Amino acid sequence: MAASNPFADLYVTESIGTDKFAELFSPVLANESQTHALFQPGNIFLTGLQGSGKTALLSLLRPEVMIAYRRVGAHWPLPKSLSRFVAAGINLNTSKARDFGQRILSDEPDPVATNALLFGDFLNYWIVDDLFHSLEVIRDDTATEVHRTLGVHADQTKLDELAKVLACHPCWFGSLEGVSTYAELKLAINERIYSYRRFLNYNADLPSAIARSKTSPGEPIGVVAETLKQLGVIQEGVPVFVVVDQFEDLMGLEVESEDTTGKPLREIVMKMLSERRQQVSYRIGARPYSLYPDFATFRTGSPAEEMRNFKIIDIGEILGSKEARPGLFKDFCEDVFRRRLSYTGPQSKSLLTTVFGRNEAPEQKARRYVRSNPTNVIRSQDDLADEYRAVLAKVAEREPFSARLGVAWVLQQVARKKGEVSLSEIEREPWNESRRRWWKKERTQQALLQIAANQQQRMKWYGARDVLSLSGRNILVFLSICQFIWAEYRRTVPTTEGDDKPPEGIPVNIQDVGIHDASSYWFRKIKADPNGGDDRHRFVSVLGDELRSGLRNDRRMSYPGQTGFSLSERDLEANADVSAFLNSCVAYGVLESFRHTAKSKHRGQSRKWYLFPILTPYFQLPTHRTKEPRYLRIASLRRWLESAHRRGVVWEPDDHTQELDGESSSGRQGDLFADLN
Repeated sequence: MAASNPFADLYVTESIGTDKFAELFSPVLANESQTHALFQPGNIFLTGLQGSGKTALLSLLRPEVMIAYRRVGAHWPLPKSLSRFVAAGINLNTSKARDFGQRILSDEPDPVATNALLFGDFLNYWIVDDLFHSLEVIRDDTATEVHRTLGVHADQTKLDELAKVLACHPCWFGSLEGVSTYAELKLAINERIYSYRRFLNYNADLPSAIARSKTSPGEPIGVVAETLKQLGVIQEGVPVFVVVDQFEDLMGLEVESEDTTGKPLREIVMKMLSERRQQVSYRIGARPYSLYPDFATFRTGSPAEEMRNFKIIDIGEILGSKEARPGLFKDFCEDVFRRRLSYTGPQSKSLLTTVFGRNEAPEQKARRYVRSNPTNVIRSQDDLADEYRAVLAKVAEREPFSARLGVAWVLQQVARKKGEVSLSEIEREPWNESRRRWWKKERTQQALLQIAANQQQRMKWYGARDVLSLSGRNILVFLSICQFIWAEYRRTVPTTEGDDKPPEGIPVNIQDVGIHDASSYWFRKIKADPNGGDDRHRFVSVLGDELRSGLRNDRRMSYPGQTGFSLSERDLEANADVSAFLNSCVAYGVLESFRHTAKSKHRGQSRKWYLFPILTPYFQLPTHRTKEPRYLRIASLRRWLESAHRRGVVWEPDDHTQELDGESSSGRQGDLFADLN
């Protein structure tokens, strides 16, 4: 029987027990100062693309996880000053809160508002119940006595007193009337949650008692936290955290109606964060596309304010900002890789390099593309004079990569001098001189692309550096690459069950097949993403083809930076529909975007976009980015969008789209893509 694939479960930290979590969780992100705010008072949105590590980080707040670290003797990843808190929460996926999309009280005067308030009531009761569960877990742990560290004293007398105090509080609108013990309090809360479950699954009507006692979003949670501290169940100064994970799941549940706009369920959560007198701190796990720009709170007319009501911690920014510690993502991947392989070897040695090998020099890579006749790196399309072709053919026999660069150099010289180039000068291969090292470096990837294309071969990706760069600072993408490489390795190299020793130097061809499989998977996956996945899928198809054609046909290599494109911010502001679409591509992890200063002063501040790295093998585009991107006018991008439309994209312009060529783009379909020139 073949050995198993250690990367088969990409989301392993979400499905394993707490003891195994303590072994597999990588502390690299938790050690960064930016993430320490998660363990201090104040509301936080923890954002990141799918699989960036949000849920794993938030799991550190669970008392079961802290106890597990102590039980198995694993090193707790947080400093002592940040390790004193009590937390509860709700995962909007596993809690079945998504069932609110199944049923709505349509006979209500305002069914959207009623559904949103019922959802807020469900959140209140679920989170309060989970807070009680956390206290019980802490109290009942006699082995590690974590309750002493956390300052929790949840004896039965105090809990019964808690029940009596809470039952009388007006925030419940009488729903806890008659409760006098902690057991009765728990029963009343669980019955409320069960009633919601029965209603949402069409097993019963909504009890009138619930309809008459809907609680205000977040208020009961704050009341419970305050009372727990007043009674000494939780010591003063110990923060209470509330985790709401999978915030993006609410987007699919939000009902649109003719007289209602907005994001009612997300606005309910935002209202919880905007309460002025808060006794708890919220941690909201969210993908970037689920954050709406105005941060409106439900039916209040006033928005929540970033830096006042909440802060945003973006995992992508932590790993990719200029201020990020050099090598941070590499360290993250190395640590996760070792833990998945249960490797206990020397830490000083890179396991990624041991398994995947070092990246080869471009000259070596070029030879992998050239099979029998190296002079084929020079093609008739290069439009070279016969005497130049003859000299470069001799170079190709010795070094195909140098010959391909030589073609570009000669074509540039001919165009610049508008005359002949000395054959003796070509024989010297001046493009390889040290004073032209930047010229050569900027064109290395384009030369390899053209060599592979000339040989009718696809480009190859392999080696530790390629694996890391293709991951795009996303740990899920990294794990998926490892998964596909491992699957191909297990398929082609005989192994036996129990043979879990990390392989040394997985063959290049196996790595390349696995990487291309991973790239195809991520390209297909774009279609499955909600809210316009098919549009983004088609647009990326057009974009990838355009960029590859530009690099392949540019025989002079005059524009080696055409792996991306740039638009001026002035154009983006004037074309809000295009800007919104590109922003959605970034939020869903299809494109990457960066501000930059264009070389041409009249363009002003600009923004550049690149395909997310894992997509580049699918489109046979270089992953590494050099030189300035391809400068576009908005009309050119609209032509690409129009081409995507012809391939099947349904592109619906927003009402605010600017008028083009004297016609409103909100009219017939073709107007949106009119050429501004």
